[in-house]
Amino acid sequence: MIGTDSFWLAGALAVAGIIVLRFSWARRSRSMGLNATGWAFLLAGIVVGVAGEGAWGIAVASLFAIGTALILLLKAVFEQPRWKRAARTFRQPANTQVPNESRPVGKLATFAITGLLSLVAVVLFALAARLALLAMGASEADGNVSVLGLVPLIWPLLVFTLLMTESRKVQLTVVGLIVTASLSILILAGGSA
Repeated sequence: MIGTDSFWLAGALAVAGIIVLRFSWARRSRSMGLNATGWAFLLAGIVVGVAGEGAWGIAVASLFAIGTALILLLKAVFEQPRWKRAARTFRQPANTQVPNESRPVGKLATFAITGLLSLVAVVLFALAARLALLAMGASEADGNVSVLGLVPLIWPLLVFTLLMTESRKVQLTVVGLIVTASLSILILAGGSA
């Protein structure tokens, strides 16, 4: 073990890494050498932290790095950039249809599909998974825990997928397929039990 001096060395290396990266990223053009140096300092801080104090050393080095980044970001909030970069313009293809969310009906439909309908679909999926586990010989407790674990795991993924989908038809199709598959498993497994 290197000792408590490793905390200070790891922290100093992490601070140096963040400062070098901030300097590199604030330039008009990026410098691969400065970026590599900054990341190398951060890596060295983690290595010294691990060598000295294990996981606790990583935590301390990370706190130094996060604290330095926070201070630099707070300072940057009140600064005006020295140069103005032209904003990138994105052209949207003419054949792409993006749903109009400026109307309250569109917003309500988005909420209903991505919030309520997707939750119903995921709960049905989790119940179908529970029945499938029970059919394979799992205990009741394992089946119940699978429902409790699957819903919070799958629901955000489904919501994200639905929100990234541009078409209401595709959104409803995805939810409908999940509901249909889950209900068929529930009906088939429920009828045979």
